[in-house]
Amino acid sequence: MLLKFQGGVYVNSIKLKCPATVANLGAGFDVFGLALKEPYDIIEVEKSDSGIEIQVEGYSVPKNPEENTGGYVALRMFRDFAINSGVKLRIIKRIKPGSGLGSSAATAAGVAYALNEIYQLNLSLDVLVEYASLGEIVSAGTAHADNVAPALYGGFTMIASRDPLKVLCFKPPEVGIVVALLHFEKGSTRIAREVLPRQIPLEHMVKNVAYASTLVAGIVSGNIDLIKMGMNDCVVEPARAKAGILKGFTLFKDVGVKVGAGVAASGAGPAVIGLVEKHLVDKLYDAFEDVCKVLGLSYTVYKTEPGNGICKL
Repeated sequence: MLLKFQGGVYVNSIKLKCPATVANLGAGFDVFGLALKEPYDIIEVEKSDSGIEIQVEGYSVPKNPEENTGGYVALRMFRDFAINSGVKLRIIKRIKPGSGLGSSAATAAGVAYALNEIYQLNLSLDVLVEYASLGEIVSAGTAHADNVAPALYGGFTMIASRDPLKVLCFKPPEVGIVVALLHFEKGSTRIAREVLPRQIPLEHMVKNVAYASTLVAGIVSGNIDLIKMGMNDCVVEPARAKAGILKGFTLFKDVGVKVGAGVAASGAGPAVIGLVEKHLVDKLYDAFEDVCKVLGLSYTVYKTEPGNGICKL
């Protein structure tokens, strides 16, 4: 079965732009996600006679389908929909794996999207999120959906319910975003989850509910000050900072506040995201770059903004 584009042209391949994503945004652990305009991966998916073949360019990721988030999604979808042919995956990996910017999610979501198109499965976005989240088992040990949801939906997403899955999506206001990515080996997302506390004080729960509610109120109302106010967390970020996963996080937080930005860890880190009014982006960029230099590690700093979900090229 082949993909039909407008104009009656039939093809058996698709090329996609798959965005980086930010999860958590403070207190929204495993719930909140945001698609970014940049960076992004390119994924090409082509129908073949049999098997799953994976080619990788850019950052290195596994080529074994059982160990690749996209390959694993393909295996599960082939099994569930009794697809007897194969597929070739070409992954141009521009989102650094283990960066906290949804690198694994970009691959998983891209493959789910592509197979739905090529084999005309007519699956809803929520079902695609379910399949894409299975790819996260490979990298994180659990099928979390907070990165794959914004990768597919675009904008700001909330996992309102996990079983059954219910994703809410909102268009965020126009804001500037700066991402600081320190280049060091923090370990896998699986390890970053293992350092989290299993029990928390009641007062921490109350604070985090307030932070999360404030952020959502800001997104829905378009109030940037509320979004920034809500980008705080007294549970997950402190635990990961203490474990050395979020190097320099307090410094990034301090300089961001001085600029007037909201600052949060991006997913499991080490990336840190700063959100600010557009006219302050350059100032925040310079402040984040100064922190990176002080820490003495190699780094990349991105200027970006909220973006759309996966799209065809």
